[in-house]
Amino acid sequence: MKFVAAVAFTFLLGTALVRAEEVAATTLPSVTVITAVNKPIAERLTATGSFAAGELYLVSPEVEGLAVRQVLAEEGDTVKKGQVLAVLSQAGTKIQMTQLEANLLRNKAAVDQSRNQIVSARISLQKAGSDLNRTKKLRRSGVSTVEEFDKRQAEYDIAASALKGAELALEVVKADEAGIVAQMDELKLRLDRTEVKAPVDGYISRRTVQVGAIASASRDPMYNIVAKGIVKLVAEVPESDLPRIKLGLKADVVINGQDKPIVGEVGLISPEVNEQTRIGLVHIRLPEGVRVPLGAFGRAEISLAQTDGLTLPLTAVTFGEDGPTVQVVQDGKIAVRKIITGLVGTDTIEVTDGIASGDMVVARAGTFVREGDAVSPVVVQ
Repeated sequence: MKFVAAVAFTFLLGTALVRAEEVAATTLPSVTVITAVNKPIAERLTATGSFAAGELYLVSPEVEGLAVRQVLAEEGDTVKKGQVLAVLSQAGTKIQMTQLEANLLRNKAAVDQSRNQIVSARISLQKAGSDLNRTKKLRRSGVSTVEEFDKRQAEYDIAASALKGAELALEVVKADEAGIVAQMDELKLRLDRTEVKAPVDGYISRRTVQVGAIASASRDPMYNIVAKGIVKLVAEVPESDLPRIKLGLKADVVINGQDKPIVGEVGLISPEVNEQTRIGLVHIRLPEGVRVPLGAFGRAEISLAQTDGLTLPLTAVTFGEDGPTVQVVQDGKIAVRKIITGLVGTDTIEVTDGIASGDMVVARAGTFVREGDAVSPVVVQ
């Protein structure tokens, strides 16, 4: 009987101990952990700014004082180089052209008349020369008198002078013709410039011209054209981050009202920094054909570097005076390890030394657990 009682006591005691161990296990604090694995990570820099034209052409009239008769292009229109955007008054220029054409016809008639006079003067000079030579021969033989010789000499000199005058007259009318042609070329250029044309391919971002207005280059440009339709984000970057940005880096540009970012490229880094704000400007060029309202707000995520490495969420790392640390669960207990970090992403960080792939790391460091605490890990992805 005593033996049976002893066995029963031993059984109950063992059962109690097992239950105590189970209760102790169930009372361990639960800690969320993640498994350290290799993943792609990119270090990005966020910058904000406003959109502007990659290259903006200001279209102004090349002739002054003419009224605008037609407006052929509107804001938002896509235009080609040489396309007529507006037409200025041509009436006065065409009248002047008609007058010059009439003057040119008269001048051509004067040229023909001068040439005829030259022919006649050459014939007269030839006849006077023949008479003079004959008189010289007769004078040597004593048949002709001195008076006759002097008369023939005078006739020859007059004929030579007349020929020279006719040739000079031809040069004058030819010079007049050249002047008239030059004036006509100028009027043709003026007439051509009464058509205000697009200097480049692109689209019109602004139009100020109105029908009936007097064209003047001293006023606001008639049109603003975004060359080739290329827009850029002029982003503000702190002075300390400027050295990390290089030409050609890719950037995800977020445009208000659009769900997906547009991939742009760093095309220019301003060589100046604002002395008051210590801010520099970085121009991020968008792909050709992307329409964005100029002056609108934009945000860019510039990819500074990327790699495949051991990554953890930023929440798993504690940054203290002794450097960054993480809490690792090993054999059911917390162990604090120092780490060396690399690239820093948006919400992740690269770890180059201190832990290995597969280690279980506390997802949110600096919680209620400390070095050596026994915990119940809960693994999450």
